[in-house]
Amino acid sequence: MTPSDMHPEDIKAAVRKAGVTHGLARQTMSLALHARVSAKAEKVIAEFLGREPQKIWPTRYDVTGKRLSLIAARSEAA
Repeated sequence: MTPSDMHPEDIKAAVRKAGVTHGLARQTMSLALHARVSAKAEKVIAEFLGREPQKIWPTRYDVTGKRLSLIAARSEAA
């Protein structure tokens, strides 16, 4: 079974429930949820949620936990 990323709306809801939206820049959320280009933004969100980024976005990481390049991630998804 291929793992799927956590739905963006579920991520936003989890951040709101954690009560930390005041400390999380809108751009950080946008970069992590939509642009897929910022490992730093993914890490910030994961830390707020107390999870590892690869647990939230498994399609963006390899089995060792190393972040895939954007090109590699697109080819893996195809």
